[in-house]
Amino acid sequence: MDLITEFIRSGEKKRQTGGIGLEVEHFVLHKKTGLPMPYATIEELFKLLEPDYPQAVYEAGHCVALENEETLITLEPGCQLELSFLYTADLKRIQTAYQKAMKPIEEFVDEKGYEIVYAGGLPTVDVDSFPRIQKARYALMEAYFQNHGTRGKEMMKGTAAVHVSVDYADEKDYVKKMRMANLLHPVFAFLCFDSWYYAGKKNTDLLLRDSIWQGTDPDRCRIVDDLFADDFGYQSYANYVLNAPLILMHTKEDAYLSVQDKTCREVAKEYGWSDQAIAHYLSMVFPNIRTKNFIEIRSADSMPLNETMAYCAFLKGLFYRGETVEKYAGLAHSIDAIHATIASIRKDGWQADVYGYRCDVFCEQLLEDAKKGLDEEDLLLLAPLEKRILQRKHIGEL
Repeated sequence: MDLITEFIRSGEKKRQTGGIGLEVEHFVLHKKTGLPMPYATIEELFKLLEPDYPQAVYEAGHCVALENEETLITLEPGCQLELSFLYTADLKRIQTAYQKAMKPIEEFVDEKGYEIVYAGGLPTVDVDSFPRIQKARYALMEAYFQNHGTRGKEMMKGTAAVHVSVDYADEKDYVKKMRMANLLHPVFAFLCFDSWYYAGKKNTDLLLRDSIWQGTDPDRCRIVDDLFADDFGYQSYANYVLNAPLILMHTKEDAYLSVQDKTCREVAKEYGWSDQAIAHYLSMVFPNIRTKNFIEIRSADSMPLNETMAYCAFLKGLFYRGETVEKYAGLAHSIDAIHATIASIRKDGWQADVYGYRCDVFCEQLLEDAKKGLDEEDLLLLAPLEKRILQRKHIGEL
């Protein structure tokens, strides 16, 4: 047993309350050129916001993150704005925090001739048409992905997502929820498709972000190999992390250095097992369903607030009702079945074969099961997604 395993175990919440963690990535694009807002202008935004965010993170004299008790603002490699919110079962509180954080951002962006754009893939321009932000971590990642996989640069600069986190009561609950989340990932990605254009062209890939991620680096983006093994658990996921090439290390001096193809296990022998180090190790693998000291579901495209809150309610309803978790954790028992479902959805959409069910029928059943786990207030939030499922529509089609 290693310290990564214990870190994962530390996330156990014996009393399950329906907690949800939310991260939303946003493109900030020029209204005329479609180019992302450059870092120099983002830095102006951060200076404007800083009085409301007591904790500011600087790198080489430049602000790269802001945090207060409700919201963390960070930057992705293509200057995508990522906002992360307090972990709570109160979805209305998350919604209010989002609206509060976004109001000054939207005003600033508009004044500068830009707009917030919700999409899974950068809709307007190719990723080679603008520079990556000058963060040491991202420079090392970009260099690594030039020789590993084929779509790393697209992943870094050309995607934006909604990540939703759920917790687990114990290791047994963790196993069920990890299997359930991986099995349902193709459906979540399909229902949250919001990538009508990519790189200035019409996009026809219903699972665009999934395609980009799977082309990024198989060593760190694949499903955990023994997900369906009888002994799958915390240690299995820890081994997945330990055996992956780490790319880079965040040192105690708050600097980044390249470790290239050295595995996490090898690097940890030198740099140790502090909580900060373990958090870094866990952050350097990118599966669709990632474990830290919670389960992070990374399936959804970046979506407008009403759709994002509907999705949060959807996952809350599904992952905190024991009977529902039991049902969907046992949908299938192989990684091949997940890949087959992804391929079928990409080809046939609403008519796809999803573990032996037609996709539209499966989504309706999933919706009904989610509703069983929600109170009246959260059911109201679910409404936009419910409407789309019943009408077989994607975001932007109604």
